[in-house]
Amino acid sequence: MSTTNSDLIIENLSLKYDDNFVISDINFEIDDSEILALVGPSGSGKTSLIRCITGLQEPNAGKIEISGNLVFSDEINIPIEKRDIGIVFQDFALFPHMTVEDNISYGMKNDNNKNAKSLTQISSITDLMLMTGIYHLRERYPDELSGGEQQRVALARSLAPKPKVLLMDEPFSNLDPNLRMQLRMEVRRILKYLKISCLFVTHDQQEALYMGDRILVLNEGEIQQLDGNIQVFQNPSNEFVAEFIGLADFIDGQIIDNFAKTELGQVEVNTKAKNGQNVNIMVRPDDVNITKNNKGNGFVVSREYRGMYYIYNVKLNSGKLIKSLASHTSDFNVGTKVDVQLKPGHPLICFKDKVLI
Repeated sequence: MSTTNSDLIIENLSLKYDDNFVISDINFEIDDSEILALVGPSGSGKTSLIRCITGLQEPNAGKIEISGNLVFSDEINIPIEKRDIGIVFQDFALFPHMTVEDNISYGMKNDNNKNAKSLTQISSITDLMLMTGIYHLRERYPDELSGGEQQRVALARSLAPKPKVLLMDEPFSNLDPNLRMQLRMEVRRILKYLKISCLFVTHDQQEALYMGDRILVLNEGEIQQLDGNIQVFQNPSNEFVAEFIGLADFIDGQIIDNFAKTELGQVEVNTKAKNGQNVNIMVRPDDVNITKNNKGNGFVVSREYRGMYYIYNVKLNSGKLIKSLASHTSDFNVGTKVDVQLKPGHPLICFKDKVLI
């Protein structure tokens, strides 16, 4: 048993089908009351990892410890109902024949008999319904609820047994964007208020940045980076993380003291690379400024309207493609010649052989 303050400990966990590793010898911990966002592309191993933690899938090797109790090892495999975890799935998984209140109370231990709830449990269920904003829906059935209301019920039900760790597997993926934003704010507030440790699984980078105290980036069953959300965005450990968490392009440069010489001019960099070394410099769209210029060093090949801003895709004279963020008031039509400059306002970071240096 662990002596740390971690509510979930994954140690040397591996899962393979035939000879193909879906999860390959990964290690991480979730601290007390921490939200860890697990993010990665389809096929990265996110769902397989969740299934291993819940007990729905038996790993080939490793250890899983929940709330100080070893639930999986070479010698132990505790069933899901005894692992002290709550689970929220993307499809809600509510019982259609039960009311909202009955769905939430399902699975709670009763003090007297299976048909009677104690006053303490009734109070707890009422508190959860009030906290998640569904008390007025307590007598309704799932098919009488909207998607957002069903998700609130699923959350309340998972919290009712007071689990030490909550697993949320793509919980908002079936909801429209506005409701998704609203619910993730509410869910984060509730988790922090109740001091629940949570592994929050998503494929949405922006959602991971908002929800996670830390972010675990997974790809092909391996951890690419585990760090605070700001660190993952501003200092990605490799090019995969840089491109997956936010938009990123890379331009060639040669180090000269604290600067790098590039086709877009000289730019300040933060790197351990030596003078004269060739590097790839990460450039995000907000680092790139474009202005109309008939003799410019690039031209607009496409643009994406994002409401408050545009993302312009620009082809440089060298043939290199690069993205630039500009205000929604800008008006650069496709084919417009532009002058492209790097104006990041901070030192950029460098990669060599796809790894941060």
